[in-house]
Amino acid sequence: MSEFISVISSIGVFVALYFEVFILISFFGKEHEGIKTPFNETPAVTVIVPCFNEEKTVQKTIKSLLNLDYPKDKLQIMIIDDGSTDNTEEILEQYKNNPQITLHYKPNGGKYTALNYGIEKTTTEFVGCLDADSFVEKSALKNIMRKLLPHE
Repeated sequence: MSEFISVISSIGVFVALYFEVFILISFFGKEHEGIKTPFNETPAVTVIVPCFNEEKTVQKTIKSLLNLDYPKDKLQIMIIDDGSTDNTEEILEQYKNNPQITLHYKPNGGKYTALNYGIEKTTTEFVGCLDADSFVEKSALKNIMRKLLPHE
């Protein structure tokens, strides 16, 4: 009989803890649906995209950045070709007249050298990085900035 009470007691404790964790995660873990946090500031942001032999993916990456729901005059996209030996340069040249995009070419030195090169050239207060084979959701940058900046 004591074993039965122990099992029932353990199940009760498990259910109580599960419910408590569920409530805490629901309350603190995310913004409530339908409630928009005011977002009054839109600081300038540079997104650095280092690339090496990314001819197959870099165009989709750039398009996803250009489609971000963020003021176009506040978003700079810095593409750094780290000595690609494929057709990456030819693909990047399609964007040379886009006012949001700056293209840089350097000898291959590895991703970290491309990122450091980009950081040295950046003039905005905020800097991000995105791999040349990654894509972002349209609201990603606004959501990130809402979390970083103080708001009401």
